[in-house]
Amino acid sequence: MICAPCSMLLQVYFLLPLLKSRLKELKMDMERVIDSLRKMVGEAVLIHHDEADGVCSAALVKVALEKMGYMVKTICLDKLFPEVLEKILSSHRVTVFTDIGSAHVRKIEELTGEENLTVIIDHHDTVPSLKNNVFNINPELYGYKGERDASASTVAYLFAKSFDEKLSRLAYLAMVGSVEIPGEPSGLNKLVIEDALRESVVEKSGKEFKVNVEGFMLSRIRASQILTILASVGYYRSGVEKALESCTRGFTPEVLKFSEKLEEERKKANKSLLATLAKKGLNKTENVQWFDSGGIFKNMGSKVLGSFTSYLSYQSLVDSDKYLIGFMKISREIPGYGLLKKDYVKVSARAPSGLRRMIDEGVKPPLSKILPEACDKHGGFGDGHSVAASGVIPVGVEVDFIETFNKLVD
Repeated sequence: MICAPCSMLLQVYFLLPLLKSRLKELKMDMERVIDSLRKMVGEAVLIHHDEADGVCSAALVKVALEKMGYMVKTICLDKLFPEVLEKILSSHRVTVFTDIGSAHVRKIEELTGEENLTVIIDHHDTVPSLKNNVFNINPELYGYKGERDASASTVAYLFAKSFDEKLSRLAYLAMVGSVEIPGEPSGLNKLVIEDALRESVVEKSGKEFKVNVEGFMLSRIRASQILTILASVGYYRSGVEKALESCTRGFTPEVLKFSEKLEEERKKANKSLLATLAKKGLNKTENVQWFDSGGIFKNMGSKVLGSFTSYLSYQSLVDSDKYLIGFMKISREIPGYGLLKKDYVKVSARAPSGLRRMIDEGVKPPLSKILPEACDKHGGFGDGHSVAASGVIPVGVEVDFIETFNKLVD
C-alpha cells in the first residue's frame, strides 16, 4: 500500500509533464484563435457574465480586440437566453463570449454561420467544439479543473498575453477575477500570480494580495466585491459600464461612492429576505429545499439571487444534505440589447456542505447535470458547476420544476 505523501509525489511526478504539455497545447490553440481574429477585423460583439470574473475577463479580451483593430460592443448577461443568442450570432460576423457560453457549445455551433467566427473563453463545464469557426477555449479541455485551476479571467489573460506580451501588466485583473475560486491558487491561476508579482502590479499582504495599480490600491478580494456589486446590483443603472471602465482606469471616487450605495441596497434586501425565510421557513421535498425571493431584488440584476443563495447555504435554517434552490422573476430588459420576448424566472441552485461531500463522493448527482436537465424539461435552460449552478425557466412553472428536479435526484 502506497502512503499518502508518496502517492501525492507520484501524482506530481506524472501529472506535471502532462499539464505542461497541455498548457503548450492551450497556448497554441489561443494563437490559432488570434490568427483567425486578425483576418476578420471590423466590429465584434463581446458577451460576458455579470460578476467580477465576467467583467475582468471581458475587460482583458476587449483590450486585446481593440489592439487588433476591432470596434467592440459589449453585452452583459447573467444567462445566455436562446433568443439573444440567435439574434446576436445571426447579425454579427465576430462574437466573443467570456465567462459564459461553454454550456451551450452545440447551440452556438448551430447558430454560427459559415462566414462568421465565434470564440468562447470560459471555465464552466463544457464539450469540445466540432466546428472550425467556433473556438472553445476552456481549461477543462486541457486537463485543468475550471472550479479549481482557472477562472475565466485567467484564461482571458492568457489569451490577451498571447496576442501581446505587454498585456502582462493586466495580470492583476485575472487575480481579481479568480477570487471566486476558493482555496490556495493552483494550476493556471498560480501562473498568473507569478506574472503579477513580476510585473509589480500586485504585492503580497499576509496571506492575501493587494493590487498595486493606480485607482485600485486595495485587496484583490475587495476589488472583486466592488466589481460584482457594480455589475449585478447596478445592472440596470449603468453599473456594468462603470465596472468595465474601472478595470483598466481604476476606481474613481464617484464609482466607489456609487458601489457603496448599491452594496447598502443589497445588504438591506438580503437582511429582509433572510428574516422572512427564518420566520416562514423553506419549502421542502425529499431532496430539495427552495424559496421564492418575491420582489425583494427589484431593479437589481438576477446575479444577486445567486449571491444570496450561496450565503443562505451556510445558514443554520438550511438542511445540509438537500439541494438549495431560489427563484427570482427577471425583467425583460437587457441593457445594450433590448427587451426579451417572454417573462422568465431565474433559478439559482447551491449544494450545502453535507451535500457537497456527497456530490464529490459520487453519492449524489452534480448540479451541472441535473439543473440544466430540469430546466430543459420546462422550456428553459441552465448551466454551471457541480455544486453551484443556475438557469432560467418560464414564469409559472416553478412548482413543476421542483417536482422534476426532485425526481431527477432519485
